[in-house]
Amino acid sequence: MTATANFRQVAQYIGLAICGLIVRTAFGILGILWGIIREIVNGVFRVAIGVIVAILSTIALFGFILWLLTL
Repeated sequence: MTATANFRQVAQYIGLAICGLIVRTAFGILGILWGIIREIVNGVFRVAIGVIVAILSTIALFGFILWLLTL
């Protein structure tokens, strides 16, 4: 009876350890994927902001040239 209880307890501890390892691995993989997705989104925003700034700068440059020609 005691040997069966000990075996059952050891099997339960091993099962909990395996489940904990699986959960930690899943969270680790999700953390890595979340970091990759976050970097992609940040890169897209940086490119969009860069394009908007380039367009506004070009408009300002041509406006400045036109202003100089009207002097």
